[in-house]
Amino acid sequence: MNLKKFTILTRNESIQADEKANILINLEHIVSIKPIKMTTERRDVIDGYWIRLSNGKKYRAIQIPEFIQDKFNEELPAISKNNEFELADFNIQ
Repeated sequence: MNLKKFTILTRNESIQADEKANILINLEHIVSIKPIKMTTERRDVIDGYWIRLSNGKKYRAIQIPEFIQDKFNEELPAISKNNEFELADFNIQ
């Protein structure tokens, strides 16, 4: 197992409030992590992450491991036209 610590927000319906909780997630079960904006009880907007796991569970995280956060700062290579496949080669009109 490859466990890492995340801080998530959970909704406590009995007191109508969000609570922070630390959770260990097995990185091998993460399907996707998406940056999102979240609102707090006081209507503040904060940066967070939507985490989806392979078992279908979803979490709203406010803190993720630094090495994962660094992946969002990486530059992607520029998109270039692939000249190998032209529409004319497929006789598409």
